[in-house]
Amino acid sequence: MAFDSVACTPAIQTAIATATAALIDAFEAPCPIWAAENPDRALALLFVAPRDCAAVDVLVSL
Repeated sequence: MAFDSVACTPAIQTAIATATAALIDAFEAPCPIWAAENPDRALALLFVAPRDCAAVDVLVSL
């Protein structure tokens, strides 16, 4: 039996107090060292939450 065929619902429904866009905007810019070590993840993060930071320079230089 496939695991995705089981219908499960959480016992407790929790509401998110802030909107997802507000959480993304509140996130700080990615570290350039982390961006050099994880270019795929840094590019995905900057695609979702674009910002002008040192990580962009690191990704362009790779």
